[in-house]
Amino acid sequence: MRKKRPRDYIFTDTIEMEEYCRAHFEDYHSDTNFSCNVTQLSAGTLRTSTICAPIKDVHLEIFKTNQTLLYEEEANTRSVAFCWIDKKKGQSHDVSTIISGHKMQLHSIAGFNRINKTGGNIWDVVGANENLCCMSLKWEKLQARIHRLNAFNAYAKLEECIGIDSDSHASKQLKKLFNDHFSNQPVKNLSSSFYDLAIACLEDADDNSSFGTARCESIELIEDLVKLIHEDRSGLPPITLSEITEYLDSQKESLNLICKSTFKMGVIELVKRIRLEQARKAYSSPHMPKGLKIFTRQRIAHYYGFKNWSNFERLYYYSFKENPLQTIERVSKSVVGIKSLWGGE
Repeated sequence: MRKKRPRDYIFTDTIEMEEYCRAHFEDYHSDTNFSCNVTQLSAGTLRTSTICAPIKDVHLEIFKTNQTLLYEEEANTRSVAFCWIDKKKGQSHDVSTIISGHKMQLHSIAGFNRINKTGGNIWDVVGANENLCCMSLKWEKLQARIHRLNAFNAYAKLEECIGIDSDSHASKQLKKLFNDHFSNQPVKNLSSSFYDLAIACLEDADDNSSFGTARCESIELIEDLVKLIHEDRSGLPPITLSEITEYLDSQKESLNLICKSTFKMGVIELVKRIRLEQARKAYSSPHMPKGLKIFTRQRIAHYYGFKNWSNFERLYYYSFKENPLQTIERVSKSVVGIKSLWGGE
């Protein structure tokens, strides 16, 4: 089987990243309406890179960013994700990436329970300067192979776990196969091998080095919280913190504790980061004329809850290392269409 040549992409804008993700997912599942949100959580100029090398029925990618990112997507019943951190020489065991609520270690594999969140959103925190390896398998094919192999432990893991921490032989072989694929090592029956090794990783339920993490209320609460912050209410101002706590039937203090343990910031700061990103995306939108964005830039900030323009400009520059006008000017000069990202027309 001939595999596609790995393609490198570099992004300095979250809108470009979202377009890229949508295009790749629609290429993988042509009849699916996919949506995602990317928010920069740390302060600084954004630069991300990804290497994509898909094969038949398997999407394979290595992603790296210089800033901490919050990545959300709609859960789906079409694919199952297996994600892990690629350990680099000299890297410590302190990893800041969280996949679907599973706090990653250097021997973790997570993300494969997304099929159980139909209609809900899935969130990941991608740590700065950590190589995130992602493998997406088609659920229909994986499910058929699980039944054929009578891999009941594997099926139970998919139903119950967010992620596993394992140094099993199967997990090491899966990661080696992944690395060999990106280093252009010849591998026979490549697609089937990824499916078999993924099942073997899940099937190792009795391995002493393997344990899984189940969903809990705090993970569900974070998913609902982040989705509410992003919600567009058809022209109405974004939802307030008091409305969020009332909707979630939760106290502000408990939300703060969960946010601090997950994002290392309180809920007010999280809301502020997401709203800043929403404002930046409005300034970066390719669908609004440059002149209109310049004319309405203060009203855009006000809409997202930033009533003092001077304070907003200061916070915006601290977060993104450019002011709103510079964002508008930069984007108007270098808007990259999705066809260009794919090396097309």
